[in-house]
Amino acid sequence: MRKIRVAVIMGGRTAEHAISLATGSMVLSQIDRRKYAVTPVIISRAGRWSVPTASGRRGRFLPVGAALSRLLKSRIDCVFIAMHGPYGEDGTIQGMMEMLDLPYTGSDVCASALAMDKAKAKEVYHAWKIPTPPSLIIEDRDWRQHRAACLSRIRRQIGYPLVLKPVRLGSSVGIFICKNPRALMKKLPSSLAYGGRVLVEKFTRGREVTCAVLDTPGGEAPIALPPTEIIPRTRAYFDYHAKYTPGASIEITPARIGPAMTRKVQNLALKVHVALGCSGMSRTDLIMKGKRLYVLETNTIPGMTRTSLLPQAARAHGLNFPQLLDRIISVAMESHRKRRLYNRVREGGRTR
Repeated sequence: MRKIRVAVIMGGRTAEHAISLATGSMVLSQIDRRKYAVTPVIISRAGRWSVPTASGRRGRFLPVGAALSRLLKSRIDCVFIAMHGPYGEDGTIQGMMEMLDLPYTGSDVCASALAMDKAKAKEVYHAWKIPTPPSLIIEDRDWRQHRAACLSRIRRQIGYPLVLKPVRLGSSVGIFICKNPRALMKKLPSSLAYGGRVLVEKFTRGREVTCAVLDTPGGEAPIALPPTEIIPRTRAYFDYHAKYTPGASIEITPARIGPAMTRKVQNLALKVHVALGCSGMSRTDLIMKGKRLYVLETNTIPGMTRTSLLPQAARAHGLNFPQLLDRIISVAMESHRKRRLYNRVREGGRTR
């Protein structure tokens, strides 16, 4: 039987380039080679693509057009997107795959863009009555021209302590906790450097919990995996260092929160998954304050490094890493077949 040809795309023009390479490398090492023929595709920090030749040689980095032509000639069956942050998790590359009519893993263009933009995701949370900490947006231009007004607005609407988050970035890059105006004045320019827009969010002290959701082949309802409790050991919160440095955090799966709260976390993660229109997989981060839950953000392409939480949760659910990858790819190919069918019906019914 012919193997399914999968291209694993990693890297990219993003601050999360290194984490993407780590995720891609892990996928390459864990995917079932008896079932899949794998082509590693690396996007440089400059945006040039490295696609192996027909003989398997890596070759030089190519412009996007030439690289895509080579990729299409290899008759890829599915693209595994192992990218994080801008150009990979924000709908950009998903749109490119749609134009090429290639199946790809994870959420579609709309859901990817919504989840990546923390401001838009908050709007969806509010519309669906999903509890989330109060927040506001500060833009670079306003901060430069109306600093006193920005400080006053932040003090009145959010207060201290607060959290600064670049609007369109993940992996806890550019995130800072500010306990007072002096810290805010020092850290806000650093956050604004990542895209020019920052979400200023009320800091909510509590237990940090994350919960992954997986779609199910065959069109059945998505399932929520066992939640994970996160206890940073070397940082005040789950920042970049705590996420990706082995031993920097204690991660307990299943979370020690009792059956009732576990169900509540899982139901909320499922609600977020549906509200944003996610598919394939997602992972929602929450804060548990007493018996109340607050959604912080949702990742449509959770990390899959050796310290990542999605594989850990899948393992607690009974799925090893190769089985997790197989499920993600199967759902991607099934979703593509459905989209093709819908598109044919839509195009056939168009008035000319």
